[in-house]
Amino acid sequence: MRKKFVLTFIIWLICFAAQQTHATITAQLDRDRITEGETVRLVIEASGQVSAMPDTRPLDQDFEVTGTMSGSRVNIINGNMDSRTTWTISLIPKRSGELTIPSLKVNNDYTPALTIQVNETSAGTEPDADTPIFLETEVDKTDPYVQGMVRYTQRVFFAVNLTQGSLSEPEHENVLVQKLGEDREFQTTRHGKTYYVIEREFVIFPQTSGSLVIPGPVLNAQIPENTHRQDPFFDRFFTSNRPIRLRGEAITLDVRPRPKQNKSPYWLPAESIELLETWQPEDTTITFGDPITRNITIKALGVTGEQLPELKFSDPEGFKLYPDRTQSSTKNLSQTIQGEKILRLAYMPAQPGKHTLPAFTLHWWDTTTDSEQTVTLPARTIEVQPATDQQQYIPAPALDTPKADNTPPQTARHENIFNLDDNKKSGIDTPSAFNHSGWFWTTLLFAALWLFTLGRQWRRRHHPPKSIEDDNTSRLESKNARAARKRFLYACQVNDAQKARHHLLQWAATHWPQSPPRGLEELATRLNDPAVSKALTTLDRVLYQDDKDNWNGPQLAGLLTEFSQLNHNRNKNKNKGTLPELYS
Repeated sequence: MRKKFVLTFIIWLICFAAQQTHATITAQLDRDRITEGETVRLVIEASGQVSAMPDTRPLDQDFEVTGTMSGSRVNIINGNMDSRTTWTISLIPKRSGELTIPSLKVNNDYTPALTIQVNETSAGTEPDADTPIFLETEVDKTDPYVQGMVRYTQRVFFAVNLTQGSLSEPEHENVLVQKLGEDREFQTTRHGKTYYVIEREFVIFPQTSGSLVIPGPVLNAQIPENTHRQDPFFDRFFTSNRPIRLRGEAITLDVRPRPKQNKSPYWLPAESIELLETWQPEDTTITFGDPITRNITIKALGVTGEQLPELKFSDPEGFKLYPDRTQSSTKNLSQTIQGEKILRLAYMPAQPGKHTLPAFTLHWWDTTTDSEQTVTLPARTIEVQPATDQQQYIPAPALDTPKADNTPPQTARHENIFNLDDNKKSGIDTPSAFNHSGWFWTTLLFAALWLFTLGRQWRRRHHPPKSIEDDNTSRLESKNARAARKRFLYACQVNDAQKARHHLLQWAATHWPQSPPRGLEELATRLNDPAVSKALTTLDRVLYQDDKDNWNGPQLAGLLTEFSQLNHNRNKNKNKGTLPELYS
């Protein structure tokens, strides 16, 4: 009897275990007909406690899985225990039409296959009054020029609470996109129904011509789940949300190429162009050695600052041009953008006189009137007066000192020699007679003096001596050169580029007093050394591009000192001066 009871119990356990391992699987959809972009929920339920998750990979072909939730419950009725496991899978269809939800594996069981009808969204048609949320997209033109601006607008209309929303921006591999300002929020009425609206604006710039399709924006959000409870208390505190995904209408652009009649070296499609300029100094008369700076500002509606062309300039007659780095920027304005570019052109006079700085002309294509336009800043005539400061260290005019007598030195001594009778007449006591030896030595001395005088005359004729004036001038030149050189080296030591240039030209003026260099470029030409020329060009550039912080003064001082010493030694060895030594 006991054995029979044990056997019956074992059989019961086996049957119970078999029942638990073979759970009942069911599957159903919360809706069998939806519109493209809406979410449908697949609910899978298994009897018993099941730890494994359903394999959702077969869904990826036609659906996007946006979330999965699981839960379990246990019911005990009349002593009988009933346990169940539930999975809720949120799906968004990838296409319209009749779609099949395939069987999904759960442990060793499979869910039944289901079908759902996905209706296509009618692009460009007004939604009906029952639509709780929808998208709109629009552009201000569908046939822009290549690199021309297109205003692109997105709007989200919703009549329900919208949470966790995200809206994609327009994108395309051949389009540049820039957002305009902040989102706008307002209310409007469609079909007698009030909608809240979120509006975003962009400007897009197609970079290639031809047909170009901008995909519609995608909205991902959470909206309240439609429930049929009649209890407002539970509706308030236990309302659940469901995810949705909506795609807006795609936009097709027919992008036109650059017109053939546009002959400009650059392509600039814009809505309007404005040129502004300032001059520093504003006076049209400047002193040689002083720069004049022209600041030009280009303002263009409908383009970014990066789209404004890089312009090339050449040296105008009578000036050396030093263009500074351009500054570009883009400003967001109301429903458009404005690109700006600032050009800073520093002109260094190359010679005194009247010279004309050329007009500045910009060619552009007016996208409003569909025509080529030009905008011009007028030319400006500048009078460059000779510099006076460079004469400060040029040697002064000749000193009023007596000139040396270049006649033979036949002076009082000679007269004393030849006027013996006059001495007697004047009562001067002299010997009554010279003896023979006295007359011999006197005659010999006279002959020696006469030969000495002839030698002096021959030397002066072939080697003219320096006058007192020349000697004083030479000493003054040397003193001025040393002073200017000392001031130049000190300016380099303290990295004062402006004073270094000033004193360097003064130093050079002491070596070319008749035709002092009028600028660093002319000085570099006279010195005829590549390294020195490069260093002087750098000094000019940092002065007129306001880049003094990056100048190395001690390097220039060392280079010029080394060059001057080498040139001095070279001329000394050759015993001739091919170049005046800048070394004093």
